[in-house]
Amino acid sequence: MSIHQEERDSMNKKLAIIFIAISTLTTACVTPSVKEYTGPDGRSVKTVKCSKSPEKCFITASSSCSGGTYQVVTSESHAGGLIADILPGPVTWYGMTYICGPSDGKMPYFAFKGREFTLPDPPPEPIQVEVEVKTQPTTTRCNESRGTITCKTY
Repeated sequence: MSIHQEERDSMNKKLAIIFIAISTLTTACVTPSVKEYTGPDGRSVKTVKCSKSPEKCFITASSSCSGGTYQVVTSESHAGGLIADILPGPVTWYGMTYICGPSDGKMPYFAFKGREFTLPDPPPEPIQVEVEVKTQPTTTRCNESRGTITCKTY
């Protein structure tokens, strides 16, 4: 491996570490938000998304139900990144849909959906080709004529 390739590999590893660190730090700052809509039966249905731990979803759901109980309708998890979960990234996001009120006691499963995050492949190593340059033996002949020396190389 050439010195330049080692430098590129080292730089790629550093960039990957920086990307993961920024993703982790920025997702820690995101507060789960609750969205609310009216379900088909007229009851208020809520959804919450949170990153890194489903615990945040439980806390937010309980809080949005005035500290009371709730029933989980659906749940899922998927790979996301940075501040949002739009593209697969190094952070797991959890989503839960629930209805405030009496619970049936069933805990959410948070089944993983979508693509998993993988670091991009490093660039391929450059192909190294050794070229051998062969030189022919040369001959130089010089002639003197009237005080002038003229040389030719063959």
